[in-house]
Amino acid sequence: MTLAIAVPLFTRAFALTDVGNAGAFELDGNIVKDATTALPTDWGNGPLASQTGLFDSNGATNPLPTGGLDAHWVNDGPHSVTDTTTFTTGSKDILDISANWACTPSSNVTPKDDILHAYSYAAIAPTGTSRAGDLLVYGGFERFANNGAGDLGLWLLQDPTVSCVSTKGTVSFTGVHMVGDILLVGEFSTGGTVTTLNAFEWVGGSSPLMNITATGGADCRTSPAAANFCSRSNTLSIPTPWPTQDKTSGPNTLATAEFFEVGLDLTGIFNGNPPCISRFIFDTRTSPSTTATLVDYAQGALSTCPTSTIFTSVSPTPITLGGSSTDTATVTLTTASTVSGTVTFNVYGPFSSPPTATSCTSSSLVKSFSPNTVTIGPGPSPQSAISSTFTPSATGYYGWTATYNPATPRNGNIAFTTCGDGGELLVVASIPKITAFGFTNTPDNGDPTLGSGTVVYSVTIHSYDTLDVMLSGSLAVSGTANTIMCTGGNPLQLSAPLPAGMDATFSLTCTYNGTSGQTVSATISAMFTDTNGVTGAVSGSPTTYTFTIQKL
Repeated sequence: MTLAIAVPLFTRAFALTDVGNAGAFELDGNIVKDATTALPTDWGNGPLASQTGLFDSNGATNPLPTGGLDAHWVNDGPHSVTDTTTFTTGSKDILDISANWACTPSSNVTPKDDILHAYSYAAIAPTGTSRAGDLLVYGGFERFANNGAGDLGLWLLQDPTVSCVSTKGTVSFTGVHMVGDILLVGEFSTGGTVTTLNAFEWVGGSSPLMNITATGGADCRTSPAAANFCSRSNTLSIPTPWPTQDKTSGPNTLATAEFFEVGLDLTGIFNGNPPCISRFIFDTRTSPSTTATLVDYAQGALSTCPTSTIFTSVSPTPITLGGSSTDTATVTLTTASTVSGTVTFNVYGPFSSPPTATSCTSSSLVKSFSPNTVTIGPGPSPQSAISSTFTPSATGYYGWTATYNPATPRNGNIAFTTCGDGGELLVVASIPKITAFGFTNTPDNGDPTLGSGTVVYSVTIHSYDTLDVMLSGSLAVSGTANTIMCTGGNPLQLSAPLPAGMDATFSLTCTYNGTSGQTVSATISAMFTDTNGVTGAVSGSPTTYTFTIQKL
């Protein structure tokens, strides 16, 4: 009696509920989520609102839980419909893909080998466990019948182009193997026990598969906690949260050993440097051997490493010569991952016209500023980084570029802008300058002691830019004299075009009358706007000339 009680207690206490007991996923031999907490998750929704799984009743992806990177659900059934994803004879695990694998449609897939649905999930293990921060990958599939052991394979592939679909005749696969691709081959019994699960890494060469089985276990119920992979099949009839029809059960029900799921700790398998997985292929086969004949398969996407995009914005632009500008780069990842690394900014120019993709070369690089490398993150996507301040020394057009350099593949891929991209143009305009501002004061009757006379003000503004500008502003005459009268109005509006490299001259004639000590003042306030919309004060503006009346 004592031994009969002790054995099941020992098995239950040490059975893995997730690969390495990571607490991210329910590797429990059923499809629906049992936990009412956010983690661990499972493939489908449970009956309660708090039991939201990865996919809804139609296979659409629900919002991923904390740590979730990507999840995909694939329909490969029903059995009654022609299957467009079955292997042709000669497709082997030990052969590279595009040159040797092919697919063909089939209407008579062996019932026990016919895949109905397959699904994948990638996540970062939560804190508080021995696997915290590790990259975890999960896969699952359903088969049509259980009249025989389930022999299966799971490829985790890095090449995102691997695929094959055929509605008529034999079609070759696209894509290739890459060093670091993972293959699991296994077998589960008609009672739902996983009896074999071997793991291999693609290394290429004449013996392309390296056996790494020692790092994992077969059935999670008997695998050690240190195992980097383990799997489950269903030991009882289970419901499905989406429409499914097997060979012998009622709707939305799978008989024993018609469901298989597996979890892998890629960080553990690859000693902290996991590859970036882009695709998964679940297959059925004649045996758990790497030379077995491959039968049916279901293929889908699975991104364990995010894709980076970078958006930049130069501000302010346009500016006048002497001003400064910065570039802001915002990096966004396609999955809920961490942005971390550096952004390198470069400035090219000046150019006489807006730069294009071919304008920015080593000869046009502003070497006094470039390269300018700053840290971005670490932090959840998106993250932004701002360049150092750039103060141009010449007028014209400048092109910026920015390159995101991730710290690791899990922080995304290298992303960059190119010369001429929108948001990467800096326009630097020169400031028109008052080159002459004077007046002539002519006393009435040539007698300065009378306290009255005529003053003529003259202003010249020169454009040093290569762009035309429009002047605005005024020349206003005021003071404490008893009377000030100006011909043509006071103030004089300085509204006129100023072509590039040319002068604009304005004059205003005024008469005055006052007593000794009173003043007459002229103030020029001039602005400009160029064809790029740059607006600013004319150099030397505002300025004022004042004279004092001397009357005896």
